[in-house]
Amino acid sequence: MTTAQLADATGYVARPGKLMRIISVAKAMLEEARTTPCDAPGCEKFKNIYEQTIAELRGVVSEELHTELTHLAVRFDDPAPSPSALRVAQAELVGWLDGLMNGVVIAVQSQFVEAQEQAIQETVVDSMPGQYL
Repeated sequence: MTTAQLADATGYVARPGKLMRIISVAKAMLEEARTTPCDAPGCEKFKNIYEQTIAELRGVVSEELHTELTHLAVRFDDPAPSPSALRVAQAELVGWLDGLMNGVVIAVQSQFVEAQEQAIQETVVDSMPGQYL
């Protein structure tokens, strides 16, 4: 399936390859935030990566989904938020991205099933004797 077909199937994701890379980075950052002690400069770096991830998603998802994400995203007032605040924000982002990918998978599967059903119907119609005028 091409990128254009996937975008048509979902109506929400324009660049699925980039979305997959963003999801991988977000998951890796969540794991890193869970396992690594975070000093103030480290927390600031995590915050910057989190905010960059949100910004990068703008060019990947529809305006509707970006608006949803904007409402969901944490706005950090502190330049170096606490490690727990970063973990919660990152986990929420990863959960949202996982839900988005599940929706994409379901949409693609649905489109595939519809295409199969249409092909079967066309085959049945083509194999039936037609009326000749």
